[in-house]
Amino acid sequence: MHHLGMKVVEKDRHVHGMLSEELKRCRDMIISLGKELLNLPKGSLHIRKKDYKGKKYSYHYLKYRQGKKSISRHVPQKELEPLIQKLKARKRYEKELKSYGVRIKYLEKISNLK
Repeated sequence: MHHLGMKVVEKDRHVHGMLSEELKRCRDMIISLGKELLNLPKGSLHIRKKDYKGKKYSYHYLKYRQGKKSISRHVPQKELEPLIQKLKARKRYEKELKSYGVRIKYLEKISNLK
């Protein structure tokens, strides 16, 4: 009986170690994703349409918040595609960040680690 108890403790330590490593990996990913987000633009892309001397014009602008202030910045055509790609990357990273946050809460709950 004593021998069986020893195996359970060893397995428990092994599982605890795995959970601890996974928790550290998730926290490292959150830090890494946070750093990536600092280098990506925030906001959403919009199109404005104007009529001028009988012709219709449209242009893109990026709308975002800076503190309590709402900012609209014109986006030149040559910057449009790279900006679209960066905004998509930001959304992807934010989604990943959220899933890692959920995973961390779960791991902390089942392992009693903080």
